[in-house]
Amino acid sequence: MNTAIDVIIALLPIAALFVGFLVFKLTAFKASFYAWVLELVVVLAYYQQAPLKVIEASLWGIVTIWSGFLVLYTGQIFGQAYRSTGLLTVLLNSVGSIVPARDKQAQALALVVVIGGFIGAFNGFAVYPVAIPGLLELGFDSVATITSFLVYFAWPQPFVSLFIVPNISNVATHVPIPDIARAAGVVAIPLVFVSLLGFIKLLGFRFFTAQTQFLFWSLSLSNVAALILFTQVWPEYGILTLIAGAAISLVVLYIYGRVTKMAATDAVPAAAMPAGEPPAHSAETQFRAYAPLLIGVVIVLSTKIPSVSAALEHLSFKVGAWGYNPISINIFTSAGFFVFITALVCYPFALRQANVAKDFYAATLRSRSSLSTLAVGSALVYLLVDTGQIQLIARVLSNGGKLVYAWLSPLMETLGGMAFGQGLPADFLLASMQVAVAPLLGIPLAVLVGIVTVMSEGPPNPLKPTQIAYTQSLANVTGKDGEIFRTCLKWQALSLVAATIAAVLLVYLS
Repeated sequence: MNTAIDVIIALLPIAALFVGFLVFKLTAFKASFYAWVLELVVVLAYYQQAPLKVIEASLWGIVTIWSGFLVLYTGQIFGQAYRSTGLLTVLLNSVGSIVPARDKQAQALALVVVIGGFIGAFNGFAVYPVAIPGLLELGFDSVATITSFLVYFAWPQPFVSLFIVPNISNVATHVPIPDIARAAGVVAIPLVFVSLLGFIKLLGFRFFTAQTQFLFWSLSLSNVAALILFTQVWPEYGILTLIAGAAISLVVLYIYGRVTKMAATDAVPAAAMPAGEPPAHSAETQFRAYAPLLIGVVIVLSTKIPSVSAALEHLSFKVGAWGYNPISINIFTSAGFFVFITALVCYPFALRQANVAKDFYAATLRSRSSLSTLAVGSALVYLLVDTGQIQLIARVLSNGGKLVYAWLSPLMETLGGMAFGQGLPADFLLASMQVAVAPLLGIPLAVLVGIVTVMSEGPPNPLKPTQIAYTQSLANVTGKDGEIFRTCLKWQALSLVAATIAAVLLVYLS
């Protein structure tokens, strides 16, 4: 009886998040804040912890997820810098020009697959204000634009912002990031196919035409190849996964564009250039647009050189407080630092005048909501961990055995990911649960954490009220929340099934 009560009490904050989002339509911050307040009451009244101890645990939860704060803030800086310097416009035109202007399907895929990969690798949030207006400009319906992009971007979500999600999983469990990447890469492979299929279908293109078949399979396999290369073969370079996928896709689309343009020229040799053809840019201008991204990649790779890695390791320091085990902090090897350097590099290559101070101010204003949500969510998660509530839920779920847990845990992680407006606390929470489960079921901890990394971020992302509201604002749409949710739900249910099958196979083959 006591165990049942403990489980119900442990689930109260998570239930509060669902109610806040789905019933009261609260913002991510408000829902997380009220859930944290509820957990404070539970810890003080039921677990009878001292008020000071509760505050210390909440603050320590915020400290432990420092890398998440850094990458969210620097990601906003990068997005602002890349836009204000005029480099983003050139990048869009450059990629758009490789396929015929009248080929809306190829234009749309170039936008989300290539641009989304390049930009998302450094800042996942920066992709939304680029891709959605871009799709609208191509002439697609507003709701179709929102749903198609949300469904597509579900698969890259666990790998955006220079691998911030695996980094948070590492903080929660101390499993090496390359080991997390190996498991996450396997689970993500079926998501690539489902997400791209959903994108194509939701935009209204016929799937069984020769053109669509070529684009679907070639672009899907391009990203699968990137997943295999940088999560299986070289997992220590996992932060290059999305960049590699975008680069391979760019080559595929370039070849496709050359062939289709030549065919069109042969068919109508005297035809004028199609209306809406992106403006041509000189090689120097295009180089300037790609330069910050290339330099960012070089900087990341250089830190993997043994001598450089050893030198940077000396710059780390430990932080401890209130009796908690100290954590190691190294600003210069964190994903946020690489994003910040990439943002600064934009200014020497600027194509139009930009004010650094104004850009930093604008980025700071935009980051307040996500940073405050992350802070409250992190405090809530650590209270759940510190009181043993998470470990209790994990033990109860593991009582069903290895088979039951392997099939049901992805669903639990997807629901948990939906419950948090900001995905990193959900990943931290659910990854922490696996520490107690792994030895009980005899499953490698890295496998369970890798599954969490994907399932808490990918399938639930299009279903979050905050994401739906944000994308509607970018498309100048209101009141379509229910329609968008229902449309995305069908595809995310398919994603959940496909990824769950991959996760179960991974559990039993590991």
